[in-house]
Amino acid sequence: MPLLTNYDHPGIGNCAGGPYLYHHLNQGKPMKTPILILSLALLTACSSPSGDANAPAPEGNRETPAESKASASNEMMSMPEMASAATSASASGTVEAVDTAAKTITIAHGPVESLKWPAMTMTFKAPEVDLTTLKQGDQVNFEFTSSGMDGTITKIARK
Repeated sequence: MPLLTNYDHPGIGNCAGGPYLYHHLNQGKPMKTPILILSLALLTACSSPSGDANAPAPEGNRETPAESKASASNEMMSMPEMASAATSASASGTVEAVDTAAKTITIAHGPVESLKWPAMTMTFKAPEVDLTTLKQGDQVNFEFTSSGMDGTITKIARK
């Protein structure tokens, strides 16, 4: 079988190519491949990179306010769980203030290694402890429970 050239190809006639050949071979249809490549390039350029923190969340990951509130409430601990989450610790410090009516005591204490707390001054609740014998300036050793930064003294004694 002989090799056909543009000149010998049936249906094209004696044409060396050019617009007539393009039109005839594509039968008037536009070039799909270049348009497809251009579209993909544009889409890629306009898309956010996967690591962009400012990119909006995909539609499937958005929650309504009601769904967000429901999922947050499911993550919250119940009161018994919160009580068991309290951590016991001990420290020593100097009494800064005593409020017997409010059942609170403010102590400038040293670091609490078990809670990774630095030295600081904080007010503790003391609902079960007799505070009437303590005064400002007393050096004390104390035990307490902590839930976050809320502390409740369970035992206190002067040094």
